[in-house]
Amino acid sequence: MAAGLRFFSGLLPFALGEWVFVIIVIILLFNTLQYLFQVKTTYKAKEFWITAGKKTTLTLAKLYVVFQLIWGLNYHQDNPAESFNLTVPTVYTAAEMDTLSLELIQELNTERQKMPEKAIINFNKKDIFDAAVREFKQNAQKHPFLQYNYPCLKFSNIPTLGDYLGYLAFYQPITGEAIIRGDLPILTLPFTTCHEIAHQLGYASETEANFIAFVIGSESKDPLFKYSMLLQLFSYAQLEHLNILAANGNFKQWEAVVKRNKELLSPAVLQDRLKIKAFFVQRSGLLIPASATLYDQFLLWNKQSKGIESYNQVVLWALAYKKKHPQLTN
Repeated sequence: MAAGLRFFSGLLPFALGEWVFVIIVIILLFNTLQYLFQVKTTYKAKEFWITAGKKTTLTLAKLYVVFQLIWGLNYHQDNPAESFNLTVPTVYTAAEMDTLSLELIQELNTERQKMPEKAIINFNKKDIFDAAVREFKQNAQKHPFLQYNYPCLKFSNIPTLGDYLGYLAFYQPITGEAIIRGDLPILTLPFTTCHEIAHQLGYASETEANFIAFVIGSESKDPLFKYSMLLQLFSYAQLEHLNILAANGNFKQWEAVVKRNKELLSPAVLQDRLKIKAFFVQRSGLLIPASATLYDQFLLWNKQSKGIESYNQVVLWALAYKKKHPQLTN
């Protein structure tokens, strides 16, 4: 079904899924306002609240059933650990995160040397979509379950909406499209695109989608895809390490780790990270606070016990993958 949706949506040059969401919101708002106008003189009656409660519950139930049928059941599938023959740990230590961070720093410095600044500036964002499709095609030769038929990757029509709702990209289950903001820093696009393709392949969990993007980056021969993955994974690993230190009250060590990591990262990598950070800082004041809370609750409802922090949990999968495939990460 998902492949069929991608086939038909792919015939259109624009992101249909965004307008579908906009139309749904407009219809819901219109019906709500129309209903409130009709009952404006009876809202004090007990019967009104009983009827309104029943209608609201019924509407939410219908939406939930539709969601489960077209996408939500993917949250209940087994994780891909068996497909990759991995034993994924459930916890990690500060030492493991520190070691992982140091390994990633070394890899970042190495991969960054393969990309001259001029080459990064001249990257065409649309070409990244084509490259991502090729990466999955090549990877499917080794992992057939990652076969990506009928690619359907679209740039967002209204990317600034993501500043208010807090998204970089999203999978539209109604149309099968992966919709990605075209204003993202170029070095974040490969990982983000691979993450959304993973959703298109049925990996609903954010941890699992991040893991698939990690695998694609790890096994890629393209420096841009590998570097984009390393930037993202290093951010997760360093954050988790610092969170453990802060939770234990080791603030002096926290400061020492930050200082050491900055000194070890090459100037080019540091500059890349600063540019990416500046992009998000510039837009941080636009985020609607309730959107993050609602999304966190949505993930919790769908078997992602860490909520928004589920994205960070890819470090557990990375530890297992690196242990099994050390030759790909050296």
